[in-house]
Amino acid sequence: MFWPDKGDIASDLPQKDELINILDRAGVDYFVRHVPKGGIFGWGSEPHKTAHFVVEGMVEIYKLERDGRKKTLYFCKKGDFFGFQILSDSCLPIATACACVDSELIAIPKESFFTAMHTCPEFTDMIVKYLYSLISVLTNETVSSAFYATAQRIPMLLLSLGRDELESRGGDRGAEAVDGAGEPLIVKYNNSDIANILGISRNSVTSSISRLQEQGIVKKRRNSIEILDMDRLERITMLEASE
Repeated sequence: MFWPDKGDIASDLPQKDELINILDRAGVDYFVRHVPKGGIFGWGSEPHKTAHFVVEGMVEIYKLERDGRKKTLYFCKKGDFFGFQILSDSCLPIATACACVDSELIAIPKESFFTAMHTCPEFTDMIVKYLYSLISVLTNETVSSAFYATAQRIPMLLLSLGRDELESRGGDRGAEAVDGAGEPLIVKYNNSDIANILGISRNSVTSSISRLQEQGIVKKRRNSIEILDMDRLERITMLEASE
């Protein structure tokens, strides 16, 4: 997932074997990394000369303020790239990347990345489209924070996360059933995660989730949120966005 609508970025990206074939045709070096949960991919103060492609797992990209506050920028899932600091001369990341779960990645050193960009149009097209999509999503998140109040942005985010989860299942809207017949629609983020994504207080998230739970739209679980009624969540989002 990326907040919001991250699935749109990854939809046209290659699978592991396809990317490896592209890199092999370009004749560049790369290696597969298995990173345990909690593994860190460089800090903002140290150069890091490797880009990564997520084969399996999830990676959180976040920034820490001097006072210790954390702002989650986005999450990378299967099919996503991160580590574009290699495009700068200094190779200094502007954020920290951390594996949320045990993850498998393809690591591409800076020299290999640039060689592939210069010699393989297929790789170049893929990276340019990905960067454009990434910029678009970040711009949308900035606009959202400027135009919508905190109480509005929380259901908007839940709706985006719910859609992303449904997309990962092949768009099965039957998963939204509340009668127990469908598979529960689980957003695998807790209140702290949502607060970090939106850059707001945890108390604000807790209050908003509680209101949605009272209306029977969501159900709070341990370290996750179950969406009980996507249609009502969408209606609430549209109503609040129009106010």
